[in-house]
Amino acid sequence: MLPKVMLLKKLVESGVIAVIRRIPEEQVEQVADSLVEGGITALEITVDSPGAFHTIAKLSAKYKGRAIVGAGTVVDKVSAGLAIQSGADFLFSPSLHEDVIQTALRYGKIAVPGVMTPTEMITAIEAGADLVKIFPAAGLGVQYIKDVKAPFPHIPIIPTGGVNLDNVASFIQAGVAAVGIGGNLFDRETLETANYARITHNARQYVTAIQEARQTYAFK
Repeated sequence: MLPKVMLLKKLVESGVIAVIRRIPEEQVEQVADSLVEGGITALEITVDSPGAFHTIAKLSAKYKGRAIVGAGTVVDKVSAGLAIQSGADFLFSPSLHEDVIQTALRYGKIAVPGVMTPTEMITAIEAGADLVKIFPAAGLGVQYIKDVKAPFPHIPIIPTGGVNLDNVASFIQAGVAAVGIGGNLFDRETLETANYARITHNARQYVTAIQEARQTYAFK
């Protein structure tokens, strides 16, 4: 088991947390393989997906040393505990749940609650969250990230929901730690046609865009 500091390093270095939500169970491993082949090294399996905990256990073992695997849509301590028992390295939530944060802390895992307001951000960090997820990011926009980073530069942010190739560089240059992306990596048509090469291509596009944006941001 990696120390938490190393898990955090891997999560941020990945740049993209791929959100795998409710896709057919028989396709999950191939989708994950395609994402990892494309350079994404952080995979979030939402707990409302079929066989989610089994999938987390399987992928955690398969990608050990190559990628980190966590759970998403975790809204209670029971789901948090089951995810951690299955091998989850991190817990993402769509909203703020202090019992989930405390469960992650107890077992040395990363806690990333969903927040929208500055008050929620501070509450999350004071409760022990490692990062915060701004959700839905598309509705709030890049300018909102810049606005909240001004008084809270120390709070690492992961925008999720509506991040795409047109705006991902802007989010990175606004100072976010990483981004969460789901449907823009693999849409329904891609899954229905089992076009896994397309998923790898999409993943590489995002990884490249983030790397380039980070280089630009570093020299500002």
